[in-house]
Amino acid sequence: MIAVEIEGILSVLMIISALSVQMRIFINPMLDSVIVQSFILAAIAVFVGVYEASYMLIFLAVLIVLLRGFLISFLLKKKMPADPSTLREDYITTATVIVSSIFVFIISLFIYRVLLFPLIGHPLGSIGLSLIAQGILLIVTRKNSFAHVIGYIEEENGIVLLSLLVVPLPLLIEISALLDVFGIVLVSVILVREDITHDIFEELIG
Repeated sequence: MIAVEIEGILSVLMIISALSVQMRIFINPMLDSVIVQSFILAAIAVFVGVYEASYMLIFLAVLIVLLRGFLISFLLKKKMPADPSTLREDYITTATVIVSSIFVFIISLFIYRVLLFPLIGHPLGSIGLSLIAQGILLIVTRKNSFAHVIGYIEEENGIVLLSLLVVPLPLLIEISALLDVFGIVLVSVILVREDITHDIFEELIG
């Protein structure tokens, strides 16, 4: 019972971090919030791994920290301009974001309760589904490519959290690694595209 309560507290922290990501105007704090979210997910994996005596889950936590917490975030931060204040999206209001996030969260809970809970039977699965929906919302409502990658990372976190409850462990490791590799490829494509755009812009100035 205590284990479920601890998992619940950590899962609620992930939802709070998702709301924090949505409320950010500047890309750099948005990235920091999703990094914190990834670390919370790693903490959940470690806790479940210790509780179930599963070293594979602890290995999963290490993968999450190394790939999402450090590698992908490092690649994104490396490409960000020296003045991070230039990366902002001020066309969207905080009130709109809060209302949209809460609406998506409620819809996710309803869908999980009606369709997935009878199959999974774990109440925290709704948190994973909600994180996936929040990531999609971020991708749909933002224009910046960096924000789209951050939304993808949030979707990954939701998929892994949901998978912790329903997917066999070896398959879960493979899914997580595959998602992270795809994320790295996605970041690389964005970085290359940004470089091309920057070069063309400099040629026009010259």
